Amino acid sequence: MGGKRDKDGESWQQQKSAMTRERILDAAVACFIDRGYGNTTTAVIADQAAVSRGAMLHHFPTKTGLMQAAIEHLHGRMVALYRAEVEAIPEGLSVDERNRRGLKAYWRYLSSDLFTAYHELTVAGRTDQELKDILNKTATNFAGTWEKANDVLFPEWTARGELYSLAMDITQFVMEGMAVSPIATNRQQRVKRILDYLGDRLEEIFHEGDDDAAIARHARK
Repeated sequence: MGGKRDKDGESWQQQKSAMTRERILDAAVACFIDRGYGNTTTAVIADQAAVSRGAMLHHFPTKTGLMQAAIEHLHGRMVALYRAEVEAIPEGLSVDERNRRGLKAYWRYLSSDLFTAYHELTVAGRTDQELKDILNKTATNFAGTWEKANDVLFPEWTARGELYSLAMDITQFVMEGMAVSPIATNRQQRVKRILDYLGDRLEEIFHEGDDDAAIARHARK
């Protein structure tokens, strides 16, 4: 009765349903990457996932629900990618060298298809109110998850308080701007120059944290 269950008490039907849902969300992310949000419809996602229209509606009765779940799924994959890049940094490095390796890991993440797709979604949300509302709903959770990941990945920074926030803001705003810049001339050399410059600034900010007056100067108003 009720079908065979595994050791966790979950039936095969429940597992199959979860796998189908995962396949639909992976397909949606793939469509964001390959087609862009404007060309991603529920029918296109169903084809990409190789599921029937009925199966799609069973898991996601509305397009809004599907898009919200897909964007949350995209967020999860983005954080997982970033964590994997940072966790690949060798142990035993100095804080300064670890910061520089962290910048390179962050750049690899920003150069990924996942980040490109997310950026395109935010641009599309400027003129698509429904998409904008979905992005706003998921933004707080995404930011919180991102901050928690950085707290774990860079524990040496957490005691720096406001200087930690300053370092994260500088890194995010400069590097994300660089990632979406259309400039291609000497791009590789220019990226290296910015990463070296940011590494120098992070080194200064980190060691400035020993001075209470420095923290006060950079405190958010």
